[in-house]
Amino acid sequence: MLSTVKIPAVIYLLAALWAVHCLQWLIPGDLQHYGILPRSLPDLWHIALAPFLHASLWHLIGNSLPLLGLGILLHVQLDKGTSLWELCALIALLSGLGTWLFGRNAYHIGASGVVLGLWAFILGEAYFRRSMKALGIALLTLIFYSGLAFSLLDFRAHISWAGHISGFISGILIAWLNVRGQSISDNKG
Repeated sequence: MLSTVKIPAVIYLLAALWAVHCLQWLIPGDLQHYGILPRSLPDLWHIALAPFLHASLWHLIGNSLPLLGLGILLHVQLDKGTSLWELCALIALLSGLGTWLFGRNAYHIGASGVVLGLWAFILGEAYFRRSMKALGIALLTLIFYSGLAFSLLDFRAHISWAGHISGFISGILIAWLNVRGQSISDNKG
C-alpha cells in the first residue's frame, strides 16, 4: 500500500514566488511599481503583491532559501489548526502595513518581511509556549538562521528596514496571540 506524502505548503508558496519572477522576465515593463509605496492611499492594496515581487534573481534566492527552511520547520511545528498560509498572509499584511506606515519614500518589494516574521514567530512560540517541541525547533532556527538578526540592523538605502522590523514584530505578535488564544480555549474546555 502506498502512502501519500503531504507536501509542505511552503513549496507551493515558493513556486508562486518563482512563477511571478519568471513572469517579470517574460512581460515588458517593470512590476516593482506594484510594491508598497509608503503612505500612498491608492497603492495601499499593493501590500498583497509586494512579497511576490523581487528586484533580482539574487534577491529572490536570498528570500527563498530561508523561507524554505523556516517553512519546513513550521510544517513540523504547527498544529493541525494553524495553517502556514494563514500565518504568511497575516505576517504579510501586518508587515506590509508597518512598511506602509514607517517605510522610506520608495517602493518596497520582496518576501523579507515574511521571512523575518516566520523567524520571529518560531522564536516567539518557543518563548511563550515553552514546550520541548517549540524550544527544539527554535534552537534549530537560531543555529541555522541567526544571521537574520543582522538584517534587522541593516539600514542601507536599498534594504527595507521598515519591512524587516515590521515582519519581526508581526511574527512575535502573532505567536503571542496564538499561544494566548490556545490557552484561553483550553481553559474553556
